[in-house]
Formats: sequence, structure tokens, C-alpha cells
Amino acid sequence: MTRLVLQGIAAGLAIAMTLGTALAGEIEATIVEIDPANAKMELSDGNRYEIPVDFFVDDLKPGLKVLAFFDEDGNQKTLTDVQVLD
Repeated sequence: MTRLVLQGIAAGLAIAMTLGTALAGEIEATIVEIDPANAKMELSDGNRYEIPVDFFVDDLKPGLKVLAFFDEDGNQKTLTDVQVLD
């Protein structure tokens, strides 16, 4: 009986931990627009990504092909790294 209760608690905790977790992803795309005033970057995949406060975007400009890494939480995608491709 105690074993079943412990298994149930462990399963419940595992489910709760995955529900609040953001997903990570990456995309190879071209920068379409950078909007520093609203901290957003649009890529050629049609999505707008949030730019974190500590991100340095002065060297990025529309037309650059990039590999973008991001965290996704619901409909919000936040950049974690951007690498310019040759």
C-alpha cells in the first residue's frame, strides 16, 4: 500500500515538473526585422522572437542568415543565442 502511494506521488511530481517547463528549439532562418524598441526579432519562418534584455543585437541586421536558439513557453519564443551563418 505504501509503495503504491509513493509511486503515485512520484508520478504526480514528474507530471507537474514537465507542465511548467519551457521547450527549447533552434531554427536556421534569415532575419526579416529587428525591433529593438519592442525587443522583438522576426525571422523568415514567420515567427517573432523576444529579445532578452542582455542580448547584444547591434551587429544583427535584416538579411543575415542565422542559427537561432530559443526557449518556447506557450506562444512566446525567447531567444537564447543567435549565431550568424556564412
